[in-house]
Amino acid sequence: MPNGRFLHYYWQIHTLLGQNNHLLDDSHADFALCKDYEVAYTAAFHASIVVIDGSRLIVRFSLRANAAVEEYDYAYQYLDPQGSQVFRYDDAPHHPEVSTHPHHVHRGKEDAVYALDLNHVDFATVFTKIVSKHLAHLGSTSNDSA
Repeated sequence: MPNGRFLHYYWQIHTLLGQNNHLLDDSHADFALCKDYEVAYTAAFHASIVVIDGSRLIVRFSLRANAAVEEYDYAYQYLDPQGSQVFRYDDAPHHPEVSTHPHHVHRGKEDAVYALDLNHVDFATVFTKIVSKHLAHLGSTSNDSA
């Protein structure tokens, strides 16, 4: 049975992408966004969001509905136009030394691991960080710090 709360969450993401469509290359062969019914039935989301400068955000997460819809088992990898990793947020439990374990961020080509630099990791937060910090040269006016 489909979950209406997951469907609503999907459409919030879809709306955020639509509001930033001027930054996206949705005609690129690698641009992919799962379908709304997939999210409603499987409680999972996956996407490859290609930006007009050639950078991309590769996303996967699962959803659970408690008091609110929550993402878990997530990975957000942002690649620069040359395909090098800028950052990757994930919650895999393989870095117990990090103070925000299991949540952490990998940065740069060296894949260095750090504690989270965001209060909360979800699609809207990560995408907004990319738009404001990494895509400002494309006409964004926001000023988020890394």
